[in-house]
Amino acid sequence: MPRPNFVRESLAGWGRLRPDADLFGLGTVQRLVWSGRLAEELLERTANASGLRRRGDYEVLSLLRRVEPALLSPLEVAQQLQTSQSGMTGKLDRLERQELIQRIPDSEDRRALRLGITHADPFGCALKSQPALGCQLEASGQKEERLPRLGDDLDLLAGRRPKETAVVVLELRNNNESRTSD
Repeated sequence: MPRPNFVRESLAGWGRLRPDADLFGLGTVQRLVWSGRLAEELLERTANASGLRRRGDYEVLSLLRRVEPALLSPLEVAQQLQTSQSGMTGKLDRLERQELIQRIPDSEDRRALRLGITHADPFGCALKSQPALGCQLEASGQKEERLPRLGDDLDLLAGRRPKETAVVVLELRNNNESRTSD
């Protein structure tokens, strides 16, 4: 895991090598990568605290809990979690062996299966873990007024192609400059 000041050190090093370069985009990408790693570590700890072995198991249970009483197909779960069907099969097998989910025959298509949460989920994994994520953000020192802005800025980047992302990074820089000049 990178040190908290890794991005600043990296940018300072590139600034010495290329004093003429605009490093805002590089800094933004490095911060996003570093934040993603921290978020994955947090989700892994949350999953483990909920009695699960893997973060992916937590994500499946959380999704199924959120859509209750609706039942999703394994393909729908894989698509919503942006994972492969083959990777999803292993997660579902593991969760079914732990009796945390059940595969239910589809009432309209005998060949299809739907997924549901069992009542054997003693942790209420998805419900119990969400407050832990919020507490972690609060403990990170983020002020309440900054988190919605960060969320808005990240929404701008989500789902963009590289050229679109470059435009959004420039917009973020311009917005950041106007915020600091206020």
